[in-house]
Amino acid sequence: MGKNTPEGLYNDLVSYGFDGIQLVLNKALIDNPQLEENTLKKVAEGFKSDKKIMLLGSYFNPIHSDKQKVAEGLERFSTQLKYAHLFDCEFVASETGSFNDDQWTYHPNNHKKETIDYVTSVFKSLVTIAEQYNKTVLIEAAYGHVAYSPSVLNDMIRTINSSNVGAIIDVYNLLNISNYHQHVDLLKEALLLMKDKIKVFHLKDFIVENDKLVQVGLGKGLMKYHEILPLMVKSNPDAYYVFEGVKKEDLQSSLAFIRSILKN
Repeated sequence: MGKNTPEGLYNDLVSYGFDGIQLVLNKALIDNPQLEENTLKKVAEGFKSDKKIMLLGSYFNPIHSDKQKVAEGLERFSTQLKYAHLFDCEFVASETGSFNDDQWTYHPNNHKKETIDYVTSVFKSLVTIAEQYNKTVLIEAAYGHVAYSPSVLNDMIRTINSSNVGAIIDVYNLLNISNYHQHVDLLKEALLLMKDKIKVFHLKDFIVENDKLVQVGLGKGLMKYHEILPLMVKSNPDAYYVFEGVKKEDLQSSLAFIRSILKN
């Protein structure tokens, strides 16, 4: 929906008819707020109780070559776990990073076992903090990142072994030019492995242009939503469903498309 004030974002939610929002504080707000209690209270007050803050996105790259950036990312994440209650929010989320630093793209070392083990240990330390505040760390997989498949994400979560860790499933993020035809099977694998841990689904759609996957509005691409959305809802009816990366001009048609499937 673009950057706005908290009140402006709330009004957008009302205007479009959404139930809530995934709030990434340093990206969604015009004024990047300081992560301290009084400031965050004022931000939270901009959202009325009829619109849910579904999760706080605190995305950082745990294997960035700039260790100062890693430290800052860990601090931001930990602080948002501490103050998530101000937003009546249970979840704080991140992806798992890449050796390509700020590009967040595929690097062969991303998928090595020692990298997976290290990133698992980083998230385990965050889950320990989440346990103190009775919050939940959500981990999101993406093909180019460290957690590159449903099975790797599941292994990370089972290794951490806590009721305070869960999963975000973004089917589009799991795809590449070689496997996009298998997106239904990838979802089924994720549901089979992590049904009890999936708290959020990111909804995206795509087309193929010049051998690259390009995101488009929901219902305008190749994602088989008439097949996969009922599977999601049947498996995890209490999960949150978040439009991520959908352009502003596609929001209304995307919401109408998803609602049309849910009605049938």
